[in-house]
Amino acid sequence: MKHDLGLLGKTVALMLFVGSIIWAWEAHNVAAVRDTVTVTTADRITVIAGAEQTTYGEDSEKEKQQVIVVGSAAPRIGFINKAEDVSKLEITEEPTPGKTVYLTFDDGPGKYTGQLLDILAEYGAKATFFTTSTYPDSQLLIRREAEEGHTVAVHSFSHKYSQIYASADAFWQDYGQQSEAIEFATGAKPRFLRFPGGSSNTVSANYCKGIMTELADEAGAAGLRYVDWNVYSGDAGETTDADTIAQNVIDGILRNTKNDNPSVVLQHDTKNFSVQAVEKILQWGVENGYTFLPLTTESPVCHHQIAN
Repeated sequence: MKHDLGLLGKTVALMLFVGSIIWAWEAHNVAAVRDTVTVTTADRITVIAGAEQTTYGEDSEKEKQQVIVVGSAAPRIGFINKAEDVSKLEITEEPTPGKTVYLTFDDGPGKYTGQLLDILAEYGAKATFFTTSTYPDSQLLIRREAEEGHTVAVHSFSHKYSQIYASADAFWQDYGQQSEAIEFATGAKPRFLRFPGGSSNTVSANYCKGIMTELADEAGAAGLRYVDWNVYSGDAGETTDADTIAQNVIDGILRNTKNDNPSVVLQHDTKNFSVQAVEKILQWGVENGYTFLPLTTESPVCHHQIAN
């Protein structure tokens, strides 16, 4: 994918400092440290200790293991209290906003998505995938993303700007196709979307004036959460070097940490050099106490200033 980088790619760094990003950080509904909380059947309990990743069930033989719970409530980190009763979770750690990273990947699934999922699994990291249906194996990979505890969301079915931004009706028709594809693969309706080019894109004005303002309003009215980003990797035209991409992401995360803001990172799992950067990002993050979570309805979101 090529985001609308004529304007966006050149100004995204400046936007982080001059306030062009509209923040919508919402308070997490979390249990206090050392509380015991109930894990519902809607939750997923995943081991994140070391390089192992295991889904816990009632037949677990381990007495205590560090886990992350993602589901009906905000993401929580803690320890299973008793192996024979995984309905109880002893909270031992809650990531602070500035130490929380939401890796997000646009345009996939693609030929490198499986490799990316392997890397995420190795580090016990969770991410969010804003998906399309442009790759032959997209259904299988979307299913795998969901099964491994990642959030699957809508980007576009066709990813053809001239079509999806021709009118609001055209956009929602495309959205509906991808939403149905995700539901077919995962059994669940997606709750998030990312506009191609982001909400601040200006290329949409070539096809329909004012459409981004209209779509943002309609998404809100429909109860959908659209998500932009506050860390740009530079993988959509600025560089093809994995080390540079990793450093761009790390620098962006550090800027947010200074202000105790969570980081929402934009990358593309259709680009091998960007996928190759992920392991370095995760290594650095783990070494420096960061937590990598998927977006949930309890997560903060950030919106760019709409320009069309």
